[in-house]
Amino acid sequence: MRFRKSRLLAVVTATLSFGALGAGTAFAETPTFCEGKYVCLGDGTAFGAPEEAYPEASGEGQISARQIVEDCAAEQEMDVPGVSCGFYPYGSPETTGLGPWEPLSSDFANCRGGNEQNNITWSDHNEYITTNSVTVGASLEVGLSKLVKASIQTQYQHTWGQSTGTTQSFSAFVPEGHKAHLQHRYQRQQVTGVFWIDYEHTGTGPFEGHGHHYWAITDFTATSPVKNSSNGAVEDQVSLSKPQKLQPGECDA
Repeated sequence: MRFRKSRLLAVVTATLSFGALGAGTAFAETPTFCEGKYVCLGDGTAFGAPEEAYPEASGEGQISARQIVEDCAAEQEMDVPGVSCGFYPYGSPETTGLGPWEPLSSDFANCRGGNEQNNITWSDHNEYITTNSVTVGASLEVGLSKLVKASIQTQYQHTWGQSTGTTQSFSAFVPEGHKAHLQHRYQRQQVTGVFWIDYEHTGTGPFEGHGHHYWAITDFTATSPVKNSSNGAVEDQVSLSKPQKLQPGECDA
């Protein structure tokens, strides 16, 4: 079955009729997963479109994919009235390997020289968090791990979500006249599915559906650290970034 962009931008009259319900009325229904990658209502209406089918910004009768994700994130964090959302995975999470290096510390500038064996260190007193992200256009990090965790199969729930890094200590030497920082990366996993949201109100105000109750993003990807199933530890790595030469003036007091 082919789903055109119009499936996203126009919902059938039967669905629009729910807009007459007043505030506080129960949501019409929870969409179900259907047709392999879409969501369906009880009357057979199927809807959903990829992120690129959505506009860059919300407007009259249209809503951005970013707003959908941010509204759902707020609902997960604060239980926003009038908003309900969910995620149906296409399959089980898949390990994708080590992610990109991320900074752990600010740059250390070795302006004075010296022969210290280690002049930049990391210890277990400095905890850091391995984070989750969701992909909608550019990677957008929001608190959706709770939603995704509740949506994937039971045997994967305890291995999904953010975690504290496991590296206990690390030391490195930054050469004289150079600067560098500590960085880390960790094993990641991804799960792809269809992400939907149901707005009780269809206006253009905060947490309203811009003309429609239901929207869905297909091929929606969420990323999480890979946690050990027994103790929740994350396999991570810490290293020194490539030292860069200090520029004139960087060592001035």
